[in-house]
Amino acid sequence: MATSITDTLTGWVRTIFQISRVNGQDVGSISASQNYAKSYEIGDGATAGKADLVFSDTRTIPANTSEVLDLLDLTQQTFGVAVPFVFNQVRMIRVLNNETVAGRRVLIGSAPGNPTGVYAASVGPASEWHAINYTDSWVVTSANRNLQITNPNAAAISYTIFILGTSTAAGA
Repeated sequence: MATSITDTLTGWVRTIFQISRVNGQDVGSISASQNYAKSYEIGDGATAGKADLVFSDTRTIPANTSEVLDLLDLTQQTFGVAVPFVFNQVRMIRVLNNETVAGRRVLIGSAPGNPTGVYAASVGPASEWHAINYTDSWVVTSANRNLQITNPNAAAISYTIFILGTSTAAGA
């Protein structure tokens, strides 16, 4: 009987921006459209455009607190089993703020002890933030292993996070 399962990770990450503006005139109308779509094919592995780990979780942070996600030591419950994740490269991070009340923000990458000061992004309610480093990846080391998520609000908040990357060190 096998003691492990071999799997293969494949998929797509797509970003789409499509907007149209129509200005009605007395005679006819004028319209302007902008369309941009980018697709990132994800294959199984550790080189450019590839990944072998996907971490996703919906989490709740109490009011006025932070949590630190250690990318070298994440766990996720799957079918009642704690599954470990050790990211050595990150290709994509997506954070969705699940709140709907105006003003309830999620801060990403905020500085410890200063949750309203320095941060990489502020995600408003019913909004999202994502970053993709498809070709080069962000290398995870002991010096930059922590991803801090902060709730600067007076009420608990819920957010969903996706992290796509590899368990293999860059250049390995």
